[in-house]
Amino acid sequence: MRTVFESRTFHGYSDRDSGRVFENLEFRRCIFESCGVSITRDPSKRSTIRNVQLQGCEVAGCALDAGIVEDVLVDGLRTADLHHSWGAVFKHVVLRGRIGRIIISTEGFHSVFDPPSWVDPFAEPNKDYYQKVDWALDISEAEFADCDIRGVPAGLIRRDPETQVVVTRQKALEGTWRHLDLSATYWETAIQHFLEAGTPDLVLVAPKRSRVLKPLLAGLKLLR
Repeated sequence: MRTVFESRTFHGYSDRDSGRVFENLEFRRCIFESCGVSITRDPSKRSTIRNVQLQGCEVAGCALDAGIVEDVLVDGLRTADLHHSWGAVFKHVVLRGRIGRIIISTEGFHSVFDPPSWVDPFAEPNKDYYQKVDWALDISEAEFADCDIRGVPAGLIRRDPETQVVVTRQKALEGTWRHLDLSATYWETAIQHFLEAGTPDLVLVAPKRSRVLKPLLAGLKLLR
């Protein structure tokens, strides 16, 4: 049984170092402004979001930090700006419908004020987590305005093969993509960042609501 919130506005909610469990919740046409969930740099204090649904909601100035997100459905999400997720892990999370601009990174939040010796405290816990997951994200029915996914294993992402393509490290290191004309896309930058990050694979997502969808799809065709 879920607790349902409908047409509510949540402003300034901050979940920091709490280790809380948010579960059995449903939000319908709600607005979230300047909110943050699981803001922490300590893996033992990360929060869990479980069995939650968001239907036609909107976020502005919000962030999902290093949470554990399981059995969640996001069906339509308006974003006032680029919506970030830093250090979170996912299990059975479905994004579908019209989704705004999002970036998902398994790397924890890294401030410019951190020392050069900074080590991501979530690198190993997140790696261990994904070894026990059958699938993490389903983005096959999502119509993104923009989408950047970093660090989530490609094999754990359910995708639309026409618009969401896997690049392996082995293929990227071969370097043949450098000789393709990808100038009308941002795939070259995405692949370069992927190589620098050291992760084994990457899913390139051509956002279905992007004004430059056609050249992005043409670039994916060249990469194939």
